[in-house]
Amino acid sequence: MVPRPRGRYKRHELDRAVRAVLDGEKGTIVAARAMIPYKTLMKTVREAKAGTIKAPLRRGPKPRLPPTCEADLVAWIVAMQQDGYPVDRQVIVVKANQLLRRLDPSLAVTAGWYRRFRARHLELANRVAQVISHARNAVTMDGVNLLFDSMVEIIKAHDLSPDRIFNMDETAFASRKKSKSVVALKGSQNVWAKTVASNFHLSIVACASASGVVLPPLFVFPGETVDKILNAECDVPNAAVSTSPKGFMNENLFKEWLSFFSSSLDESITRPVLLIFDGLASHYSSDILELCNALEIVLLCLPSNATHLFQPLDVSVFGPYKCSIRKAIFQSMVTDETGDFHSISKAAALRIASTSWTESVLPTNVISGFRATGLWPLSQEQMIKRYNLFKNCGVPKSYVEALWIERQLVSRSEVLRLPTKGKQITTRKRIDVGGRILTLALLKDMDKTKAERHEAAKRKNALLLKRGKRGSKLTMSPTGKKWARLAAKLGLVPLPNGETTRGVSNVEVVV
Repeated sequence: MVPRPRGRYKRHELDRAVRAVLDGEKGTIVAARAMIPYKTLMKTVREAKAGTIKAPLRRGPKPRLPPTCEADLVAWIVAMQQDGYPVDRQVIVVKANQLLRRLDPSLAVTAGWYRRFRARHLELANRVAQVISHARNAVTMDGVNLLFDSMVEIIKAHDLSPDRIFNMDETAFASRKKSKSVVALKGSQNVWAKTVASNFHLSIVACASASGVVLPPLFVFPGETVDKILNAECDVPNAAVSTSPKGFMNENLFKEWLSFFSSSLDESITRPVLLIFDGLASHYSSDILELCNALEIVLLCLPSNATHLFQPLDVSVFGPYKCSIRKAIFQSMVTDETGDFHSISKAAALRIASTSWTESVLPTNVISGFRATGLWPLSQEQMIKRYNLFKNCGVPKSYVEALWIERQLVSRSEVLRLPTKGKQITTRKRIDVGGRILTLALLKDMDKTKAERHEAAKRKNALLLKRGKRGSKLTMSPTGKKWARLAAKLGLVPLPNGETTRGVSNVEVVV
């Protein structure tokens, strides 16, 4: 058979032929059977025997960036992802050009290099980045462990079952405007989509149990009054409608909701029940605690800014619900025959929200949310897994970070450096006004008072360190022991200022 030229046979075919020759077969027979040139086969056999076999290189000119530089660039891309700053095509090309200019200022890389770079590094892939705030990414492992320990303690203390564990959360009717993929005519340069918005804020308060039981929702409108026709627009059984000044949950409304929640529970459910919620200030006060004690409700507050991690409704229920709302709004737009559908009225919003609730808020999604967050079945491993998923920005565990990756202050080079690590804010940056008029002098006095308290705390800590621990054994000199025995015989008593006195003939003598 005629040998195949290079490129017509695969690398694994050559490796298999080399192993056959090393096992004792004649090279000419193996080369003819595999249709590989005899000289190529025997050269590779000699390299294999000598241990100098090299990885195959691609044809054509070498890449402008050496392989070591490309490996460093890949490590930097992954490190930026871990820090929450994932980069796009434009940033990668800019960084590659900065590296290349250090080697040859006259060269540059273009879109073709980027395409081949991605083909050479299949470990990189395109993803849609989920935007979260810096505070949401500041959840610590201590908060995760505290949540797990609290769940263990409450479940053991009350012998809770999944039908007695509830999660409460609220979401808004209006979602963030998002772009979406559509089908359009090829060659269209600008494809846009119409949308309508509501001129008010509508909150939907949801609650469900770990067993999949979904309680009736509460729809909160802004203002003081609602139209009577709203009752006819809601088709969710036993749902409720209320108002607040801005359409958000507040303390008074939360107390009313707790009573509504207690009355919505099935009579067969054993009390107390556990209610898991976020740490909003409107959800926590002494009056709320007293009401929960009376209603036999145990409250458990999630760690700060951990809604996206451990809130079952936020994890698996609100996503499909908001998607259903967007589809219903689009359907209302395209089926409107009046041409006056420019904004969403309160009645239309309630109708869409209630219809979407019935269609998309499913028990299976609720159960999946509790399982995914590790709240039920209770799993510390699942909690840590979800924490690490967001903490490392989704980087697989198999990836080993390059040892040279450092922060912006000290870097391997001046190009592939990471942003300075963000610091967690431990002190308040805001001031409670409390009806006062905050003048510049008053603000300076506040800062001065804070500085004085800080300085006093430092002096106190230094004094405690100097004194040592209370109850520690004292070492006295022989002279000190002598004076101590003398003081005990004379019956000396201590003064408040630390000195010692003894009354003699109504005269106070200080020793």
